Formats: sequence, C-alpha cells, structure tokens
Amino acid sequence: MAINNRQAMTNRRNNDTLGGVTLTTLGFPDFYARIQALRFPISVAEVLEMRDLINHSADVYEEPADVPQNREFRETLEQTIHASGVENRHHCDRLLKVLGMLRSMHYQHSIASRDSELRLREAMAQNRIARTTSRRNGSVALVVVALSGLAWMMIDEAGWIFKVVPLLSILASFGYFHDIPRLERDMERLTQERNLLLRKRVESMDWRILTHKLALLLGYKQVQGIEVFQQQPETGPHTTTPQQ
Repeated sequence: MAINNRQAMTNRRNNDTLGGVTLTTLGFPDFYARIQALRFPISVAEVLEMRDLINHSADVYEEPADVPQNREFRETLEQTIHASGVENRHHCDRLLKVLGMLRSMHYQHSIASRDSELRLREAMAQNRIARTTSRRNGSVALVVVALSGLAWMMIDEAGWIFKVVPLLSILASFGYFHDIPRLERDMERLTQERNLLLRKRVESMDWRILTHKLALLLGYKQVQGIEVFQQQPETGPHTTTPQQ
C-alpha cells in the first residue's frame, strides 16, 4: 500500500490540520498494517507525511475520561515506552497519547468490523434461503406445467383453466429460475466483502513493535545501526539494506 494514497488510511478532513486530513477508525486497519510493514530506512517524504498524519491526528484526538482501566493501560504502555528507549518526558507523553488514540481506534474498529460481519453473514444466509426457495418454486412450477399439459392432452374437452395454468406456470418458473443467477452474483459479492473484511481486521495489536516503530518514525529515539531516513537518492547506484 502506498503511503501517499491518503484515502486508503484517512477519510476525514479537518481545518485544524496542516495536511487537511486526520486518521479515522475507517482508515485504522490500513494505517496499522503500514506501520507493521515498515522497514527502515524509508524516504524523507514518506517520513514527513506520516509524521504529519500522526501528529495532527493526535492533536485533534480527545482523550477519554480518566477511568481505572485507562490508567492501567497507560501505566503498562509507559513501561513499554521506557523499555523501548524513549527517555524524554515530553516525547513519552506524546507517544502515550498517540498509542492511546490508536487503542481507541482499534476498539471502535473491532466493534464496527464484527457488526459488519454479522450483517454480511445474515445477508448471505438470506441469500441461500432465497436461492433454495427459487429452485424449489421453479421446480414445482415445472411440475405443474407438466401435469397441466398432460391433463390437457388426456381430456377431450379440456376447459380454459387447463390452458391458462400451464402458461402461468411457465411464466412463474421462468421468473424463479431467472432470479438464481442474480442471487449467485449477490452471494459472490457478499463473500468478497466478507473476505476483505476479515483480511483487514486487526484482531490484536503488537504494542511492543508498534511503540518501537512509532518512536523511530517520530524521531523520539535513535538506535545504532538503524537509519530512519534514506541517506541516498532512491534511484542511486547503491541502496541501503532495509532494517527493522
């Protein structure tokens, strides 16, 4: 996923941000996957763009009320941040706010993802019922056509009903069987949507790796042997080996 494709990770404009966009729950899965996939060094433009997105999203993020669960989470994260090598108190507090924002987005993402999965599974179940019903009713209509036609041929003076019933049954059978391809296309679309939903779902977050990479990306710590910025042009004759 290219980081400059902002709509893949953001979907809310905010006049308070320099770039005009902020990270939202909808864009959280792509953002998290991008952070997890980061291999340093990366381009200066990519670093600046991601810093802008993260910092301005954190600026407009409203922290929840100070409840015991949040305090416990913050204390645990503080230990992780200090263990990762972030020593500056301001940087620690800032990273703590960014991680708290991502935790809130992950919680909302989990709820929205599971609600969407339930809706898709219900729609798929209704689709299966509709296809079964169409096949059954279509088959019954064909049987009625056959029986009516047989009765028409066997009765010398068949009434008008023996002429109308087969015609109506043929039309009904055509309608039922005609719906099946549409229902199958709908099922294929629903299956693709469900698979995409499951593929993008973030079941759990690796806080240690996330803290490490965000601290490097935001410039809150330095690790010997790891360069965050690319020191040479990307098209140059030499490249720097990507590092964790």
